Amino acid sequence: MNVLITSGGTSERIDSIRRITNSGTGRLGRLIAERFADGGAGRIFYIRSETADAPERGPVNDVTVESVADLERAVRRVCADVRVDAVIHAMAVSDYRVKSVTSSGRELRRDAKISSGERELTVALVPAPKIISLFRTLAPSATLVGFKLLDGATQEELRGAARELMRANGCELVLANDAREITGERHVGLLLSDDGGAERFESKKEIAEGIYRAVIARRNGQHRGV
Repeated sequence: MNVLITSGGTSERIDSIRRITNSGTGRLGRLIAERFADGGAGRIFYIRSETADAPERGPVNDVTVESVADLERAVRRVCADVRVDAVIHAMAVSDYRVKSVTSSGRELRRDAKISSGERELTVALVPAPKIISLFRTLAPSATLVGFKLLDGATQEELRGAARELMRANGCELVLANDAREITGERHVGLLLSDDGGAERFESKKEIAEGIYRAVIARRNGQHRGV
């Protein structure tokens, strides 16, 4: 089984030094990759941000990216080279990219460091591509696991957002979590399936194990919920 895992958080450059980043340590992605490696997955393609945790056990094809554009190129390359059987899209992907930076109506060059003497900067953002929407085309037979993170949501809102992500992108499974319930070793997550199942976990290790079991069950045609 070939598995593609994304992990960490992308960043978009303002200039040659400054970036807008999405928070994401990659700790959960690392645990997921290690669990699939322990389970004997054939090839694991681990696409991560430069600062994200890398798996300590393998074999894993470790690829680092920076921006959403980098991520898209890496995803397309993997899916073109091999048949991907499972995608775990855990990366915190930027929703926006930088279109331009201006000062007093004057557009500034972004291929070098913008002077700190500029009195005021206006950073124009435009929507970035939704990487999760590519997988049903690039890897049509893969089991797709999406992730939905909200902050301060009710359980009803969290479930609704996860179900919408599932519906819009053809995910079989979605891990829904709230930023308020991620502190240190505690990481509460709800794994929802497209047949209405749901399972709650209390730590990253439990989440990694739950996702592994759910994906394997799907690939073996044995799932009945999660």
